[in-house]
Amino acid sequence: MNRRKFVAAAIAATPATLLGAHHNEKPTQYLEWIRFEVLNNARRGALETFLKNVVVPGLNKLGCRPIGVFRPKYGAHGSEVFMLVPHDTIESFLTVWDKLAATLAYQESANTEMDTPHYERMESSLMTAFANMPKVEVPEAIKGEKGRIFEIRRYESHNRLIGERKIEMFNEGGEIEIFRDVGLHPIFFGKTISGPLMPNLTYMLGFKDMEQRDRNWKQFSASPAWRKLKTNERYKGTVSAISDNILVPTNFSQI
Repeated sequence: MNRRKFVAAAIAATPATLLGAHHNEKPTQYLEWIRFEVLNNARRGALETFLKNVVVPGLNKLGCRPIGVFRPKYGAHGSEVFMLVPHDTIESFLTVWDKLAATLAYQESANTEMDTPHYERMESSLMTAFANMPKVEVPEAIKGEKGRIFEIRRYESHNRLIGERKIEMFNEGGEIEIFRDVGLHPIFFGKTISGPLMPNLTYMLGFKDMEQRDRNWKQFSASPAWRKLKTNERYKGTVSAISDNILVPTNFSQI
């Protein structure tokens, strides 16, 4: 069974509640998060050139935008490159890579030799955006800032039902609004429907610099709205593990 048929069958068999597709809600994007492993700085440069000149513009033409491409700053290996690809429909996720691979530009650049690959390996996760933040955003407050940084956080839960409750805390509980109020500029919130360490949710925040990041997280911790929300018994014990990495954008990232 090929990738398209396999994923399509899996999606078709998945309850709508797991995909974030409910009646009377705005359509939510599917968010593809890709991690590339590279051997050294030279290979990372080759990968980023490939992404900049071929992959990002090619995916843009196929309707995927804005695309983020990032390097680690803190909390991840320096030999990694990360890419965020938003898809407006599941059909986009199932087809765009095959369409891109059929282009001459991709074929001329992607077919590397075994000893000079663009990357050693890659892995990806697929998420559905949260109902209260259905699309990727590029906050005006940090747009164009040369020193901007991005924080990617993953919250794991010990079962699916509890994971859904943590998502509820962000949506119905108002945690996303609290983030916005204290200057934790959201880029996306996503529920992982395929990928490692499930069940989990993943989100990204953007800041002008690390100083703003540290200051605004302190404001969040001191927020009366957050202090009230975190005492709600319904949402206690919903997160079993947290990972937190700081990333910097490449010079061609659209986020």
